[in-house]
Amino acid sequence: MKRRDYYLYTDLNKKEYFTLPEQWDPLYFLETASEETHTSIMEMTIEALNNLRGIPPFKQLFSEAKSISIIIDDATRPTPTREILKILLPYLKDHGFYSEKISIIVALGTHEHMSRQSLEAKLGSDVLSAYRIIQHNAWDKDLIPIEISKKRKIVRINQFVAKADLRIGISSVLPHPMAGYGGGPKIIMPGVCDFEYIRDHHMENVKHPKSIAGTIKGNPFHEGILEVAKAVGLDLSINCVYNQKGEVIKIIAGNLETAFEEAVDLCFEKLGYRFEEKVDITITSTYPHTHGHQIFKGLHTPDIITKESGAILLIAPIVSPIPTDFLNSINTIKEKSNQNPVQYVKDALSKGIPILPDKPMDFNMAMSTMFLRPKIRTILVSKNSSKEVADKLGFEYATSIEDGLRLLKREFPKARVAVFPTGGLIVPITSRS
Repeated sequence: MKRRDYYLYTDLNKKEYFTLPEQWDPLYFLETASEETHTSIMEMTIEALNNLRGIPPFKQLFSEAKSISIIIDDATRPTPTREILKILLPYLKDHGFYSEKISIIVALGTHEHMSRQSLEAKLGSDVLSAYRIIQHNAWDKDLIPIEISKKRKIVRINQFVAKADLRIGISSVLPHPMAGYGGGPKIIMPGVCDFEYIRDHHMENVKHPKSIAGTIKGNPFHEGILEVAKAVGLDLSINCVYNQKGEVIKIIAGNLETAFEEAVDLCFEKLGYRFEEKVDITITSTYPHTHGHQIFKGLHTPDIITKESGAILLIAPIVSPIPTDFLNSINTIKEKSNQNPVQYVKDALSKGIPILPDKPMDFNMAMSTMFLRPKIRTILVSKNSSKEVADKLGFEYATSIEDGLRLLKREFPKARVAVFPTGGLIVPITSRS
């Protein structure tokens, strides 16, 4: 008898269960073994700081520094920054680094600034009130120029990062559709760099065949990011690695390259999955991508393993809606392209120019994905969205998983199916990897 109790994650430790139609064959169901147990984030942080990879012990590392910048990611990433800082900041204090010597920089890249409420959730009210918090502005006129020696290019970075004696990055190593993996060096580039450099890098490398999830070797998107991070300098890189459930299973800290590579290896071990054949239907959650147009990252693997004649049931547990500016920009591109947006986007990418020159690069990347992804029927389920939004995105809309399954059962009385409880936590292994 086939199993029928399938589920998707809509938040960490929050599952939504559903039953597959009788004639549907579940070919893939990616779930984490329930018997796995882990130590706390704070215990993992202590372990990481006591076992630094590729750099001197903590005391020696900070012996001559007078100022420190701690660079963190924003709310679009699941990094448990608050818990990590509960260990890291007392460590620094024990070595003479009180709050006045430390700046915490939110590496927004070209993302929107965080609200005070979001910052408090990310950092904790005590840290927010006691430390200098800077949200990076990629368009700031006071960014500091640094030469990238191999390319003779100039990147401009956040002045608080540039002027610090020591730099600490805290991030999550997650599958990334272009950089191979997020986290690590990405906390510097695009995290604290200028808009023009980010724009040029992304447009130059996004079309390369090796700029795909799960690949860093020979990936120019990743290599360009690493080159900037090495030029700027990241003295201590703290990397979180996750299982398919979305839990942090290990924190690895140390040298920029050594710690990141070890984290990537573990990420691949835990999240890598080989798909031998395509399916008719993929049922997936976008988790942990729960902010606005970041949901397109959750479509990367479903788009790879779903037949073009098939369908994707996309559950998007977004905590912030698709921005109105993003939705309006869809019409802008359609108008500019004389209603041929696919060719318009392809032409822009082939020339290495953004499709929306005055918009953030995450807008551009998500918009490119939306227009260029395979023409697979996609049904959106989202409590923080609507049929009107789905229509603008080129999706259908269902009010629930069950409603979406009913729609698909009519067209697919029999189907081979994939179920991804956390669609953003998969490293797809394909012939291109």
